[in-house]
Amino acid sequence: MLKLLFQKISIAIISTIILSWILSLYFGYTPNAQETVDTAHFSYSTLFIIYAVYSLVIYTTLGVIISWIIEVKIKKQLHQILLYIASGAIIGGVFYLYTSAVRYFHELMTYIIIGVFASLLFLVIQKVCHLTIFKLIK
Repeated sequence: MLKLLFQKISIAIISTIILSWILSLYFGYTPNAQETVDTAHFSYSTLFIIYAVYSLVIYTTLGVIISWIIEVKIKKQLHQILLYIASGAIIGGVFYLYTSAVRYFHELMTYIIIGVFASLLFLVIQKVCHLTIFKLIK
């Protein structure tokens, strides 16, 4: 039980680093030469830290718990994938509704897609770690 928890937290940390890196590059970083006048500017490292803090909290709380439940209760691979997709969409949607004062459908869909991507990233990293790193540790 403790070994599984350690593995899930390790996967959450790796997933956080990769997701934060992708989000920092894709959503929001603008080189100084392309900045418009009188707007806020965040460096790549600042964006990475902001995304990492949010991602790590969600991955280590909801991600670890939901992943553990899915892994213990569901044995079929396709059902696991579908549950990861559904949980990522729900978490992304709830996160948007909780943090946004104004509701726009296209922004909600963006958060849902990011949630699905994040949950599938967790699943892929989990499978890769189980096939390589965790198999070597046994």
